[in-house]
Amino acid sequence: MGVVCIPRYRHLKRYRQIVRSVVRHGFGHILTQLGLTAYLPSFLRTAEKERVMQHLSRAQRLRLLLLDLGPTFVKLGQLLSTRPDLVPRDLIEELSTLQDDVPPFPFAEAAAIIEQELGRPLTEIYAEISSEPLAAASIGQVHAARMSDGNEVVVKIRRPQIAAQMETDLEILLDAARFADRHTLWGKVYRASDVVLEMQRATREELDFGNEAENAAQIRENMLLREDIIVPRIYPAQTTAAVLTMEKVNGIKLNQPDKLTAAGHNCAQIARRLIDVMFEQIFIHGFFHADPHPGNLAVTEDGRLVFMDFGIVGKMQGKRRRQFTRLLIGVVNGNAHLLVSSLTEIGFVSRRVDRKALRHDIERLMEKYLDLPLSKINLGIAVREIFSLAFKHQIRIPAEFTLLGKTIMTLEGVIEELAPEIKLIELLKPYAKRLALERLSLTAFRETLTEQGSEAAAFFFSLPRRLDEIFEHTSAEGFPLQLNYPDLDKLFLHLDRQINRLSFSVILLSFSLIMAGLIIGSALVVSITGETLLWRLPIIEAGFVLAGIMAVWLLFAILRSGRL
Repeated sequence: MGVVCIPRYRHLKRYRQIVRSVVRHGFGHILTQLGLTAYLPSFLRTAEKERVMQHLSRAQRLRLLLLDLGPTFVKLGQLLSTRPDLVPRDLIEELSTLQDDVPPFPFAEAAAIIEQELGRPLTEIYAEISSEPLAAASIGQVHAARMSDGNEVVVKIRRPQIAAQMETDLEILLDAARFADRHTLWGKVYRASDVVLEMQRATREELDFGNEAENAAQIRENMLLREDIIVPRIYPAQTTAAVLTMEKVNGIKLNQPDKLTAAGHNCAQIARRLIDVMFEQIFIHGFFHADPHPGNLAVTEDGRLVFMDFGIVGKMQGKRRRQFTRLLIGVVNGNAHLLVSSLTEIGFVSRRVDRKALRHDIERLMEKYLDLPLSKINLGIAVREIFSLAFKHQIRIPAEFTLLGKTIMTLEGVIEELAPEIKLIELLKPYAKRLALERLSLTAFRETLTEQGSEAAAFFFSLPRRLDEIFEHTSAEGFPLQLNYPDLDKLFLHLDRQINRLSFSVILLSFSLIMAGLIIGSALVVSITGETLLWRLPIIEAGFVLAGIMAVWLLFAILRSGRL
């Protein structure tokens, strides 16, 4: 394999750090597959001596490697933990434990960032701000503050230099992914570069707190008519790409069920409200909070549900929403045929996929849940198993659906902690019926017709350009014809044998005719003249001997090739 090309030489120091860590955690064979052993041979040999973790499992070593490489790679691990269509189950389980908790950075640096971003002294922005952070993560940390009007807020400040550091790592990951696309089977099937580009987009959005402010404002507007939930208000004048100021709402986090019970709250009622709100966001608005873990949810003293941290949101609208509706109806009704068709419609299907085997596997999965009551079915596990089938059959699921799957799995984990007797799928059926009726509505028909018409028009208007490109390519390089017939070699072998047998038969027939002619001719000459023909005509005899030698040689060649 050739040497991997590293186009960004300014990142060479970081490349070396990554290579050393990769080898130290026992993944040097990956670098060999990517051709880096030829690029840094002496460095790799030095790093190989430092390898000390072979006693751990592959999944454990991968988790430790990502932690060692920093926040960008931790984000990559967290993304991959939501992609059972791309990653084996043992890695999914280990990567799902990744946390990005890191030590806080000094308050002096936080204050300097706020003043630089907002262009005013800190005392003019907030009446008061705590120097001790409420929480710290890989991208930023949160401080409590008070506005000049007395309202309490929380201020989220982006870590210094984190944007540049993560951008460097993302460029390196994209280089490696594009190389893997060209030189590895996994990369070709699953398009590793697409996974990194997805992560790049999500990370850049998360690094820009302006996006989080817009997400919070959108969900707040969508939920405005619901009095049982609170979406904190954003302060736009005190918010930039690196600073976010949000209304502070006091409450008990959902990861403290004992405190909730002690405060007189009904955990089952809270769980049902949370499910209802999340399903409304997903199925009605198509814009949902995609990270509903217990630390991002709280309950106020009067029982209202509080949502926090809007850095990650999901969107399920238009064509994607209709595709998910079909998948959802297939899951709820246990329709294997609908599941197969919707799964292949949703995903990017490899040409090698065996649809018959896929349907067989889905039917077996449906049989597993067929006799179970809804109260016994774990929707999160069912979604994970469907995505695992996608991995097995090389079906790459778009990011929107994997993010939704991760949201459902996270939500179910929260519900199990609050009220284990409640199952998501029990409360899902009414939404499935509603979505099924929507599919038959005039509005849905009009949307589908508009979408199909738009796609047809785009194809029609782009057709001349595409044909022109094809003709130009054909005139320059000829017309390549590629046959993809799996038993083609067997067919040619069979034809080769038949042709050899035919050739041998023709030669044998010719040889027989020559012999018969010579014998008959000799007999006639002897009967008339009493002399032997072969002694009178040596040329004929020589031809007879030569024909015999050629026949023997052809027979020997055919027998030696084994194709007779």
